[in-house]
Amino acid sequence: MTLIRSIYFAGSISGGREDAAQYRQIIALLAEYGQVLTEHVGDPELSASGESRRTSAEVYQQDMDWLAQADVLVAEVSIPSHGVGYEIASAEGTGTPVLCLYGLGEGVR
Repeated sequence: MTLIRSIYFAGSISGGREDAAQYRQIIALLAEYGQVLTEHVGDPELSASGESRRTSAEVYQQDMDWLAQADVLVAEVSIPSHGVGYEIASAEGTGTPVLCLYGLGEGVR
């Protein structure tokens, strides 16, 4: 069995923050298996406009650096997001294993 040391969690930010509480629960569970590099995705203070302290280019570069470090990408895909789709495609391009999660409840798109 391969040891998972670094986990990249992807979830919608600019596409909507309706599932932020669920993201926090997923991140807490993932943290039992390794370091979640993107814990901020579950931060209730993070708005749909994203991080205001850094430029889009800085956020992109940090995300790509974290993705390069990750042993696995876990994505919550219930809310459509171009960013999450890009992260999934980038992980697949480098051979990083990807697990996509989605809700079956009301309002899932």
